[in-house]
Amino acid sequence: MPLPFIIGVAVGAGAVLAYNKSDKVKTKTDEIVGKSKEFANETISKTKKNVSELKDNLCQKKETKEVKEEIDKEEK
Repeated sequence: MPLPFIIGVAVGAGAVLAYNKSDKVKTKTDEIVGKSKEFANETISKTKKNVSELKDNLCQKKETKEVKEEIDKEEK
C-alpha cells in the first residue's frame, strides 16, 4: 500500500533535484509552464466570449418570444 507513495516521493525528489541542478531542465520546464499558462488564458478568454454570446442569444430569443406573445394577445 505505501509503495506508490514512496515511489511518488522519490520521483518528485528526483524532479526537484534535476530542476535545481540542470539549466536545460529548468529552461524546458519554464517553457512548458509558460505555454500552459498561455493556453489556459486563451481558453478562459474563448470561454468567456462563448458564454457571453450564448447569453446574448438566449436573451434575444426570450425578447423575440415575448414580442410574439404580445402580438398574439393584441390580435385576439
